Amino acid sequence: MAKIPDEIELDARSDGSVARELLRSVVALGVLGGLVGYLSRGGDLALSAPEYPQFVDVASVRADCGPIAVHGRPLVVNMLYSDDKRAWLEHAADRFARLCPNIQIKLTAMGDIESADAIIDAFLKKKEDRRKEDEPTLWSPADWIVVQYLAARWKQRSSEVPDAGELLDGSDARSLVKSPLVVLVWEDRYRVLDAILRSGRSEEGPWWQIPCALVPRDADLSSIALEDRVPGRWIDWYGPLVTPPPKRRAAAPAKPAEAKPAYEAPFPTLGEIERWGRVKFVHTSPTRAASGLETLYLMAYAYALPPQERAALAAKGASLQGSVEGGAEGSEHLRGAFESALERRKEPLKQALGRCEAGLDEAPKSARLLTESMFNVGPARYDGVMTYEHLTLPVLQRIDAHATTLGSARIIYPQPTIVNQHPAVFIRPGPDEKQAATRWIDFLLGEEMQKKAIDFGFRPANPKVSIRAYDAEANPFLHLRRYGVEIAPDLKEPPRLDGEAIHEIIETWRDATGRN
Repeated sequence: MAKIPDEIELDARSDGSVARELLRSVVALGVLGGLVGYLSRGGDLALSAPEYPQFVDVASVRADCGPIAVHGRPLVVNMLYSDDKRAWLEHAADRFARLCPNIQIKLTAMGDIESADAIIDAFLKKKEDRRKEDEPTLWSPADWIVVQYLAARWKQRSSEVPDAGELLDGSDARSLVKSPLVVLVWEDRYRVLDAILRSGRSEEGPWWQIPCALVPRDADLSSIALEDRVPGRWIDWYGPLVTPPPKRRAAAPAKPAEAKPAYEAPFPTLGEIERWGRVKFVHTSPTRAASGLETLYLMAYAYALPPQERAALAAKGASLQGSVEGGAEGSEHLRGAFESALERRKEPLKQALGRCEAGLDEAPKSARLLTESMFNVGPARYDGVMTYEHLTLPVLQRIDAHATTLGSARIIYPQPTIVNQHPAVFIRPGPDEKQAATRWIDFLLGEEMQKKAIDFGFRPANPKVSIRAYDAEANPFLHLRRYGVEIAPDLKEPPRLDGEAIHEIIETWRDATGRN
């Protein structure tokens, strides 16, 4: 029997309803599946890292990647490293995975001091409670100063643990890249700071003068409120250098004008300098980040052994500081003088540090975040920061790209300074792990990855790779020289003390500032 029109319309609507319900179900399932995937990645919307194959394809492994394990799966190398190397190491690990699929590099970024404490915690656990993934094969902090810190802390904490043994194997450690500790400062502050440092009015070294402006060596805290235990004001620092204008004399014969840049910003006026308020050169926490620990170390060195005393030692035949290029780290004579001066001046140093920093806000925990904050927040909060050279270069690149709208900044290389070596240190590896990790280190030190490190602002550790010869558009050292970046600065280092002395300096700072 033929359907009447009303029945036909009813069937059509029914079919449409079914289709719509089916579509809703498919969409709902898709959303649910996406949510499950989102949660499985810990709430991270980014794509997950590419997974290594469960078994290695023999045909895809290069000869220089080493043998394939008997079980056929990739050898795992756990590497714990300072988070300021993240971009370079992640790029390198991705490249290495394509070349050597028989070796799996697992990277974990962490703050330097935090990573040292995490390593100690992992290896002090009972054997039945220890997990292999918590025990790195390789550790690469920013510098040896953190390695020394870990060695001292391990000796202290493992003293009551039977058969604790040695933790680090430093005999095969190699530097991966280099990056000196520098000061990044806004251009107008730099011009005033440069005038102050050049005046020679203070006998203190730059590592005391800059972060602790106008803080006396013999600080008396008895009558100073906590909030006033901070560096002095710019106007009080620079004001004494200003001399009254000379009496007017008869005009001298005109001299040929010297060539000047097309535009040079005028020197800040006294009114502008007064509005800057107190001096604000900031470093990271010395109990959280290597850059903060290094700054504190250099402050202690400048206080305990000021420049005039070092000059006297040099006159007696001791070298002032060791040359980085030569590999020395200061003479034994100077190291001994530093150690004895620290012991002798420990209490005055604590008083001076308290007078300089006890009233400051909580120190940032990361050099990367501190450097980016200086750019984002501006001179109202930071006149300058103590940070790694390689972290300053992206900031200077952004300033250079917007030179007409952003305030300029400049790098200072105070002498002496610490040149971070970024060592790769083995931590109780098995024979196969050590062999695989060594191939990974060799890859990082190869010319390809060392040139890539230059792109990320590091100085190469491989002597065959030259910053000057690397004529690539991405080389930041070549086109940022107007901001004070030097291709081959003559960097000097202070003498390096052992981990126990470093730990003592940290404890002195803690007592002085009341912070952990």
